[in-house]
Amino acid sequence: MEERTYRQANIQSSLKPEKWRWEKEWTIALIFLLPVLAFIGVFAFYPTFYAVYLSFYNSKFLVFDRTFVGLKNYAEVLGSSVFWLPLWKTAVFTFWSVVYQFGLGLLLALSLKKTFRINGFLRSLIVIPWILSPIVVAVIFQLFYISDRTGLLNYMLMSVGVISEPIPWLGVENAMNMVIVANVWFGMPFSMIMLLAGLQSIQNDVYEASMIDGANKLLQLWYITLPLLKPTILVTLVWITTSTFNEFDLVYALTAGGPLESTNLLGIQMYNTAFKIGQFEKGSTIAVLMFLINLFMSVVYYRMLRRKEG
Repeated sequence: MEERTYRQANIQSSLKPEKWRWEKEWTIALIFLLPVLAFIGVFAFYPTFYAVYLSFYNSKFLVFDRTFVGLKNYAEVLGSSVFWLPLWKTAVFTFWSVVYQFGLGLLLALSLKKTFRINGFLRSLIVIPWILSPIVVAVIFQLFYISDRTGLLNYMLMSVGVISEPIPWLGVENAMNMVIVANVWFGMPFSMIMLLAGLQSIQNDVYEASMIDGANKLLQLWYITLPLLKPTILVTLVWITTSTFNEFDLVYALTAGGPLESTNLLGIQMYNTAFKIGQFEKGSTIAVLMFLINLFMSVVYYRMLRRKEG
């Protein structure tokens, strides 16, 4: 009995230093994380919850005696073309941007997967648009899209005889397509980086075994590469879809939603409603609806890829 008690005392005494060390490490980690958590709370969570709060109230401009109106703001926003027309333009902008960003990113990732010397230089060159500010990208494309002969795009096409007169690239008919081109150029490197990282994590033994079984490059892509890339594809699609759906600064700097609201995306409509018209509550309502749409699209992506995997 005394020997058992002595062993238990030794075990407990040996566990105390480990427990003390574990608590000390967590305390130090928490101290270092507190500034980051405070920053996220102030600049991310608080604005989010405050936007949800505002969407249930109503007030006059610069008047803080708000009155609770329940779902009235949601009913008015959802019952107006002020929401649905920008939503349709945003859907078109998001669909084609995601298709080209993901497709071109996958092609470039497959092309640059092998470790050649020039591939490192090409990867660095392709990543340059992604590290630029969206405002800088907008300024670059404004120089390309100038509607007269001084525009770089018109000048180049007229020099080689493709067109005979300048084209108003940011006119009503072409503005959406040109904005999509700018966004694809800006966002495609992210898709390439993510997919390239996923490709490099696949072991070469899998491809060598399939070659012994007679599989060609196309069969390897369909039955090996894409299935093993599903987690990376999910993360990439969710990120580029939500970021494109929420796009504001690049498009606003390039066209400000014009001309004639042809590029008036939902993010721009939210900004105009809240800060130009002064209807902060309805602007917050649009922001909450955008969040719900983003959440819905993420769930759809997850269920689609999980269903294919099963």
